Amino acid sequence: MANTQKRRYYGLEWLRFLMALWMVIYHFGGIYRDMPAMLESFVGMGFFATSTFFMLSGFLLAHVALDHAGEMKMNGPAFIVRRLCNLYPIHVITLLLALGLLLFQYPIRPEGVHVYFNTHPYHPLSDEARAAFTERLSWPSAIGYIAMQLMLLQAWEPRFLWLNGASWSISALLFFYACFPWLAPRLMRVQRWGLALLAIWAVYAAGPLIATLMGSFDYVTVGVLHRNPLFRLPEFLAGILLYRAMQSEALNDLFRRFRYPLLVLGLCGVPVGAWLLKQDGLHLYYLTHNGLLMPFQALVLLSATAFATPSGAAVRETATAPMAQRLGESALCIFALHTPLIGPFARATRWLLARWHEGWIAESGNAALKFAIPLWTMAFHLALIVVLALLMQRFVVVPMRHWLEARLPAQWQQRPAMMPVRA
Repeated sequence: MANTQKRRYYGLEWLRFLMALWMVIYHFGGIYRDMPAMLESFVGMGFFATSTFFMLSGFLLAHVALDHAGEMKMNGPAFIVRRLCNLYPIHVITLLLALGLLLFQYPIRPEGVHVYFNTHPYHPLSDEARAAFTERLSWPSAIGYIAMQLMLLQAWEPRFLWLNGASWSISALLFFYACFPWLAPRLMRVQRWGLALLAIWAVYAAGPLIATLMGSFDYVTVGVLHRNPLFRLPEFLAGILLYRAMQSEALNDLFRRFRYPLLVLGLCGVPVGAWLLKQDGLHLYYLTHNGLLMPFQALVLLSATAFATPSGAAVRETATAPMAQRLGESALCIFALHTPLIGPFARATRWLLARWHEGWIAESGNAALKFAIPLWTMAFHLALIVVLALLMQRFVVVPMRHWLEARLPAQWQQRPAMMPVRA
């Protein structure tokens, strides 16, 4: 097996940054008008980025947390707590931001709060379901959900999302990290990794296939398949197995030689998924969202590993290397930060456009402009979110992580020899 422990996965830094950016566009997409059909199809496949991100997390974590023999560099409890030191500051900051923005924008009503119920995008709701979704969540239930969020358990709630909707992924990641010390060394000892990947793919696709065959298109099933950590765990495990596969020098050489065509082939999963949903979204949505596109996502991930950082003195002279590292490390901040900002960004953009051109909405004669804004503003939204995420990562998350790690038990203080890539 090839020794890849010292390798810098330069391409994976860019990949996780771009996947986070794709998710921002996916969630912001509803506020823009006049989006071209091709771009709308691409944006609508944002779940491709989430699955790739989970797979990427498994790969990177195997790279930084396992030694050359595939064993853990530190004991399981220490590993999990140290990962929590990285996740929890991001989660708490964005949760407080979401709660503060909610209280600022909307008055507190005694009957409770509105929450976001996941619905099948290709299954029309009955009148009874629509009526149920308009009801408010009582304050005792809302406070209980906030407690779940503080304990990073919100991914296990299948019915609805509230406050920072994207934070379910942080909850799922914590579960993946808890499984990692036990599962990763065993997966690294697998000799027939190709068969193991096929088995994980089959297990992953089994849930959505059974739900589709049973006609379970209710909002609870949608929520379970969307974010339940057990149903998303195969993506993370596939990433670990892909790292095991890349111990093969022959496979490394294959992706180094053909990285461009294999990357293009992997990205073909996006139009393939969009085409499948256009053909029969009702019966293919679950499978397209969960599992069917895993081979394409694996190709994208493995192709990105072939774009390596120059070694030696060239690294110090290449400005893009530290830039890629900073952007990659900020990916989780981007992912967690953007959803609370959708409403404020949309309102602020409309206000600025109205001030910039008085009568912008009235003169257009199009009432839809009151609810949607020009597509070109997306560039400014993305740039602002990236800047905010970089500042948050550099000046808030990293100092808080170091402060928390410094207060861990003495036997957990010594930092393992990790690569400059954080999963």
